[in-house]
Amino acid sequence: MKKIFNVCCVMMLLIFVLSGCSKTATSYGEGNDLKYVTDNFTLEDAKREGYVVIEDGDVTFGQEAWQNFVDLSSKKIPCKIRVVHYYPIGDSSNYDPEYYESIKDDYPKMYILELVYNGEIFRVSHYEGEELYESEFKYLVKYEGKAETPDATYTSFVRYVLVNDDKVTWDDIMHGVFSSRLGDYISYRVIYTDLVYKEEYK
Repeated sequence: MKKIFNVCCVMMLLIFVLSGCSKTATSYGEGNDLKYVTDNFTLEDAKREGYVVIEDGDVTFGQEAWQNFVDLSSKKIPCKIRVVHYYPIGDSSNYDPEYYESIKDDYPKMYILELVYNGEIFRVSHYEGEELYESEFKYLVKYEGKAETPDATYTSFVRYVLVNDDKVTWDDIMHGVFSSRLGDYISYRVIYTDLVYKEEYK
């Protein structure tokens, strides 16, 4: 009888853990598919649904939900999350007037990314218009360090990046981006960024 009770306890614990993964890492409405939210959601809608929000390259909402996803995926527990990348046009004085006029109607831009981890592979998906873009990566790697250039608006960064080689450094990735040699490029996708800004830019 005691053995049966122990087995039941283990089963209940397993169910609790699995349901916890679903509720913790999936912090958005289950009924809304990715195409629907891409076509209909505003930034405020995304925040209401508990999405992670990256505005102009820096996280502004959903840090706890992101950390839950990181914790679960690091334990190889299947989970998923949505991350919004939002780009306002910014101050018009930073642009050539003619160029500003040509692009102003295209902003703000918002991309809603769905990141799914199946216990082995990370798949990231997003829509641009009617086109669905998907890519797969083996690893989610955390990079942190000082700003890459002295004239950056921030002093340090934390970035979570999808890659297929967990041994590459952020410097390796940046070298590949700016190198003129095609073979130097490393496939990657920045999914989450947290910046520490200089005082004058806060």
